Order: sequence, then C-alpha cells, then structure tokens
Amino acid sequence: MNQVASPISDKVKVLMRELQAGPQVECNEKHYFGPGLYIKEVTMPAGVTVVGKEHKAEHMCVMLQGRMLVLTGDGEMKEVVAPTTFVAPPGRKVAHILETVVFQNIFATEETNIEKLENMLVYPENNLLEGN
Repeated sequence: MNQVASPISDKVKVLMRELQAGPQVECNEKHYFGPGLYIKEVTMPAGVTVVGKEHKAEHMCVMLQGRMLVLTGDGEMKEVVAPTTFVAPPGRKVAHILETVVFQNIFATEETNIEKLENMLVYPENNLLEGN
C-alpha cells in the first residue's frame, strides 16, 4: 500500500537530515520493567531540537520535568510543561527543549529485550534518510 506523505512529514525529513549533519547531543536513556510494563525514560538537555523515533502505535507518556515546544500533527507548535501525562498517537514527534526534560514512554508488554522492543515499537530509522 502506498502512503501519501503529508507536508509535515516532508518538513520533518528535511529537519532530520539537517540535524544529523550537525553535532549530536547524547540524551541519557534508562529502561525500567515491571509486570506487563516497559518504560523508556530519556533526559534531554535544554536548547536542543529532537526528532523522536516513529512509533507504530499509541502509548502512554509522562513528562516528569521540564518544558518543551512540540510540533503537532497539524503543524502548530504547542508548549508542554511538566508534570503531565497523555496518550501519544502513532508517528514521529519533533520538539525543541526549553528546559531540561525528563520524559517517559510507557508500553504494555512482557518483552524485556531492548532490541526486540525496538523492533516491536518503532519503525526502522533508515526509511527516513534514504531520500524517500
């Protein structure tokens, strides 16, 4: 099935290519497991622009600390301030970090292998950078 790319996704592709050409910032990741739960926590420093991985399905999110501007699916910028909890739709998110953010993605799963979780939850990154 062919998908029609939205203007937003085209802009995200251009942004991601530009960001990858510049210096990369390490964001601290932690992984937590509980009965039927996987939590991926990332800390993102102030002043960076991040393009998240493309999630396959909706999932819970908790922003524990910080403040960021998020590009919405309709092309608007929305300020998100911690603490907040919400359900994220499938897809890729773009944010500019205004104050250091501690963010958790929460998934219902029994899987504990990080590589398998990555394959289950997000699309491969190479599909974005091959000039599609």
